[in-house]
Amino acid sequence: MMGTSHAATGVLAGGAVALLCGADVPVTLTCAAVGAGAALLPDLDEPGSSAGRSLGRVTELVSTGLRGLSRRVYRRTATPWELEAPKDGGHRHLTHTVPACLVFGLVALGAALAPFGAAAVVFAMSALGLGTVVRPWRAWGTVRRRRRAALVAALVLGACTLLVEGYGPAPWLVGLVVFAGALTHVLGDWLTRSGVPLAWPFRVRGKRWWMLRSPVAFHTGRSRVEDAIRVGALIGFPVLLALGAPLPPVA
Repeated sequence: MMGTSHAATGVLAGGAVALLCGADVPVTLTCAAVGAGAALLPDLDEPGSSAGRSLGRVTELVSTGLRGLSRRVYRRTATPWELEAPKDGGHRHLTHTVPACLVFGLVALGAALAPFGAAAVVFAMSALGLGTVVRPWRAWGTVRRRRRAALVAALVLGACTLLVEGYGPAPWLVGLVVFAGALTHVLGDWLTRSGVPLAWPFRVRGKRWWMLRSPVAFHTGRSRVEDAIRVGALIGFPVLLALGAPLPPVA
């Protein structure tokens, strides 16, 4: 799916995880923003993606390194059948597996446990995710204005996490939301015709890198189904929040 669709589904996934864990409204809103950014992380294997360009040269280097790692892991774990006609093994391989989603979550958890770490993760993920979500919202003004608004919102969420006691998500919840957001990305790409190696590292029909896809797969960026998923996720989050948020205590 396109980056905007991934970020939108990450909003819903992050918010849903927070509500399932009993979070209040402010924490749920923060987790939704974090989920939006986390849902872009698997595309760090592509230097030209939203995630790969998010921090300029820094994330470009990370993306290049991850793509190289993915190719090496592909060559080392591919079965002899696969190696008869090997693929590149870069994009949509290692970072689009369930174990990689777990690693993203654990890295976020470790970062959130450090001093000021939770606020830093909230800011980084929110800036990336919200900036991508608002990209097609032309009614909000120019692209620069939309990015600036997303950055301000991310700064507010990060500052509140750091300065307001009980406002931000706990480190374990940060890690869980990042895992859920990344997994949402993988499942989103499973819905497309290209598919993802969802079963890796297990063998499927003699292959470890079998690109599994939905029986009703669609073309990325050219389907009404993807449009419906994106819009449905953004509409579904406030509905979910209204129905699932815990009620304030009665004085």
